Amino acid sequence: MSDEIFSQAIELILSAMYRTRGDDGLESRFLFGPPGTPLWNRRLSTYVFFRRRLMVRAVLFVRQSGPTYLRSMSVRDIQSQLASFITANYGYLGNETFLRKFECSYNEHVSKETKATLANFLAASPIFNPPLDLTLFPLVSVRVEDDFYSAPFFLIRSKSLSDSQVGIAGLTGLHPEEFPPVSDWKGRKEKPSAWLGIRSPIFQASNKMKATILGALALTPLPGYRHQFSMRSMFGGRCTLDAHGGMTTSYGDAHTPGMSEDIVIRTSDHAWLSMLPAKLAASDTPTRRQAMALEYFYRAWPLDAPERFPWLFMTLDAIFGDAAQATQAVVDAVGRHGEASFEYPRLRLLLGLRNSVIHGGAPDVYESDKYHRYYETYGDDPLLDLERITAQCLRSTIFDGALVEHPDPNAEIIRAYREGTLGNRKRAAPSASNDADGSAAS
Repeated sequence: MSDEIFSQAIELILSAMYRTRGDDGLESRFLFGPPGTPLWNRRLSTYVFFRRRLMVRAVLFVRQSGPTYLRSMSVRDIQSQLASFITANYGYLGNETFLRKFECSYNEHVSKETKATLANFLAASPIFNPPLDLTLFPLVSVRVEDDFYSAPFFLIRSKSLSDSQVGIAGLTGLHPEEFPPVSDWKGRKEKPSAWLGIRSPIFQASNKMKATILGALALTPLPGYRHQFSMRSMFGGRCTLDAHGGMTTSYGDAHTPGMSEDIVIRTSDHAWLSMLPAKLAASDTPTRRQAMALEYFYRAWPLDAPERFPWLFMTLDAIFGDAAQATQAVVDAVGRHGEASFEYPRLRLLLGLRNSVIHGGAPDVYESDKYHRYYETYGDDPLLDLERITAQCLRSTIFDGALVEHPDPNAEIIRAYREGTLGNRKRAAPSASNDADGSAAS
């Protein structure tokens, strides 16, 4: 990261600092001491007024120019971090400001040398070099046959959590095949089938990374299975292990829908999984839009067809901008790796439904005249067609065809049915995984 970023950040922060309140100054009183003085030995009292509007400018600059995780934080939280940085390092400002009266900002008052010193400390601060926490998300309807590891995340069998490759400090206190994975936990216990582990500085960033990863995972089932849910028992939550050995655990909503057929991760999936780390860390706009598109697709996954319809348009908009104005880009993406192509007029009519659901043309897609016209013209459900096209665009544009749909888990049964030999098949014994968690397909 360029040294100019830290210098400019310090100048913007100091420009927001005054000894007078002004129109919107927020007073901060604190103790400080000479540079390097430990917290318990700071005995000099002072105050600073942070001008709110000017401080917001500094925050927005740091949020845009700093590490990716900052974009998952609110402006208020980043402002608190920057203010804490200044008060913790106020000793470097003390010689030029303590007990002195001046009406201008700190930026106009202090020397270039002091600014350079603060810039160096900001560059080395936890704001720009945050320690990484590990958040474990328990998965129920995902079964991992071949564990996947990367620097920012891993997707593994539950029992593999004890593997040394995971790199968790103090792992001896965990029980890998239970959630919460705490050996002396006295409350509710559940059994995950897999763990999604994500390393990031804050939980908010881990949660967004989870949505991107699982949005990609949602592309693997065939369309007929992606929204085929059962009444199986589901649970969710998270367990965050911080860099200092602390742990935060809570239950929450399930991270995937209750799939009637488990999503199975094999070695063949590692190629597209290996493409995600670079996308999660990227700061360029096109790649960030790809991550957002997968997050939109993830949010659409558990919803009913009419409810996920607008989310699918948002997914296309994230990749192509306004998809209704980029119809040819959608045509190209669908045809590049697709097994079926949609002619241009059909695609235009389908994407034209966007106005009905996004811009107030109809509160429900079923009420749209274009929905009726599409069915009348092509005889197919536009909701299913839009999902097919959206999934194909994601696979083509984001993964360049490396992510392919998994085979039909019931292919042999379907083949036997079509051949009229289904009655000759012996009843298969239930698998160990289905026996254990009651997740046999309905």
